Order: sequence, then structure tokens, then C-alpha cells
Amino acid sequence: MDHVMFIELGMGADLHGQDVTKAACRAVRNAIERNSLPGMRTLVGGDSSRMKVHVRLAVPDDADKVDHDAVRAVFPYGQVTVEVVPGGMVTPSGVVLPDKGDRNDLIYIVNAAVTVGY
Repeated sequence: MDHVMFIELGMGADLHGQDVTKAACRAVRNAIERNSLPGMRTLVGGDSSRMKVHVRLAVPDDADKVDHDAVRAVFPYGQVTVEVVPGGMVTPSGVVLPDKGDRNDLIYIVNAAVTVGY
């Protein structure tokens, strides 16, 4: 990415089910859901597919289970790359709900840094 326009941070959690992809998608949405980049279209010559998005996810556990395609699908356009690094948090909830897919009482928390540029 030659020109970085902004970096936004987000946090997402999966309270039940221990699904790191769900937590990662929530973290990415948290990072971008209140942003608008109206000038970006001008910078990429009206071709939003030229926009570059890099997603860095700090995942506490099961990093190999993050579905990169599901994370990329959060973005409506742009060339999206996904990087997973160690981080985030796991914390106990004290509750196991098998009907919600729980394997244990852990809450998975993922942090996201979303960099957008061209």
C-alpha cells in the first residue's frame, strides 16, 4: 500500500460458541461501521476496486480457524488482505450454554486494525 489514508481499530467478541471468525468479523465491523470515505473514490480514479484494505487481526486462540474469506466479505469493495497475529483475549464467562454451541465457558475477544489506502 503506497498511500495510507486511515487506520481504524475495533474489537469483537464471541460470547458463546468460541468462534474466532465471528469475533473477527465483529471486530472489523466495529472498526469500520462509523466511517465514510467520500474522497476515496476521487483518489482511486472512480474505481473502488483500486482501494486497498489491510486487516490485521489479533486472535487469542484457534488462529488457524479464522475464515479469511468471511472477514473479506465484510468489506463492500477494495482489495482486502487479512493477516492474523497472536493477541486478543480469552476470558471465562462462568456459563456454558450447549444450545448456543459452547464447548466451554470461554469468551474469545479479537482486536482488529484496518488500514485503508491506495
